[in-house]
Amino acid sequence: MENLDERPLKKGLSSVINLVNEVDEDDNIDNEESIVNVVSGKNESIEKNNFQTAQKLRDAKIKLISVLAEFPVTALWLVNEYGQNANKNKRDQSKESPDLSDKLEAIKELFLLSAASFMTKDSPSASLNVNKIELNAELSKFPYTFEDLVKLVDVIVFAYKYRGLCYQPIKRKKASHTDLIIKRLEGVGRRTQLNAAKFYELTKPLSTHQYDEQFLFLSASEMQNSFEAVVLSEHDWLMARQNLTTANAKLVMYIANQYKGSFLAFDDLVQEGQVGLLKAVDRFDHRLGFQFSTYAGYWIKQSISRSLSRSERSVRIPCGQVANINKVFRAKEELYSKNGADVSVKELAEYTQFTEDEINTILSISQPPMPLESFDEGEDENSFAPIDFLEQQVFPSPLVKIAETELESLLAKALKMLSAREEKIICNHFGIKCDTEMTLQDIGSELNLTRERVRQIQVKALNMLKLYYGKQLMSFL
Repeated sequence: MENLDERPLKKGLSSVINLVNEVDEDDNIDNEESIVNVVSGKNESIEKNNFQTAQKLRDAKIKLISVLAEFPVTALWLVNEYGQNANKNKRDQSKESPDLSDKLEAIKELFLLSAASFMTKDSPSASLNVNKIELNAELSKFPYTFEDLVKLVDVIVFAYKYRGLCYQPIKRKKASHTDLIIKRLEGVGRRTQLNAAKFYELTKPLSTHQYDEQFLFLSASEMQNSFEAVVLSEHDWLMARQNLTTANAKLVMYIANQYKGSFLAFDDLVQEGQVGLLKAVDRFDHRLGFQFSTYAGYWIKQSISRSLSRSERSVRIPCGQVANINKVFRAKEELYSKNGADVSVKELAEYTQFTEDEINTILSISQPPMPLESFDEGEDENSFAPIDFLEQQVFPSPLVKIAETELESLLAKALKMLSAREEKIICNHFGIKCDTEMTLQDIGSELNLTRERVRQIQVKALNMLKLYYGKQLMSFL
């Protein structure tokens, strides 16, 4: 990982070398040692800056969570968002937190207890305060994602604006803070496109009882005091997140440069690397003692590798299967170099700990796709493509379809010249316009005629059809 830290500094090496060369020879300074010292010092400065920014980011996030935890609507939003498994695959972090459902159950229970205490008219203050303190503590422990915090702030700002409260800046507040709060109020509907219908969907009740507005969003005076803290904490958190991302943008450029010449353009590689960098920023914990560049390098490489695995094949294969394919082929090469013979499926299964069915599946999906039609310029005009050897069994021949249509049209035209009884006898006996063919006896029973009389009528009708349409119908045989 040393290369990941040093590469962004190489653009500044030329200026460092020039400074070292300008030093007088009498100073007896070794140029190489000076360059190494300057680079290592600058590297330490970058990591120190990353550490400080990550510390500010964590402090701002904790402050924002603590302010949001004061609003009981935060618990209601979390239960609606995750408690009913509506977005089960949305969070990657849920796989890392097996006790997430237990936390949601605890939050739901404390929220319902607080709501019940608030609705009690006798003396709700004591039990309500205890339940709200416990709920606040439980909400502060919840593992929020970036999207969670942004949406929760949007809900608070939307409720403040459409609750009818008017923001009045305090004189001791900075003008920049006042401008931030006003801009946040103006942009809640335009930026997030949050309307009344979406707002109700996000805060729908957990039971048949409707919750009081002063319980969900506190009283008017309490919300006035907490609202400023919510907006300013969000701003500090987003600014620290942006600063940490911007300070490590060169790391993304360096790693993306290693994947040049692949299936993606360089701009796309940088974009995918930025996605990985943002994941690293949201997950990094400076208290563990690791360098941020080391941690971010892993996420950047993973994001770029996944994007390449999605785009390098005509038929997309899941990233997990791509790892299995690489594992099987590495095992195949190792066994071949060891034994000097072709490797069987059974040997691969024993070596890779897969079953034989899984090996067959992996080998089948790893085959490259073959085009049905060949477009190589160097091939002869009379050469055959794979499509020439495939029999088309799905769609009928166009000529057969046209002939069937013409025959149906001609038969309908010929039957129109017969009487109703003659048409019925011909159609029933030969299975025209009906599912099954009928005998003359069955037709006679249906028409209340003898079998001989039915045969006479049929002969008469067939002679008439032969006279007028015989040659045309014979052409279809």
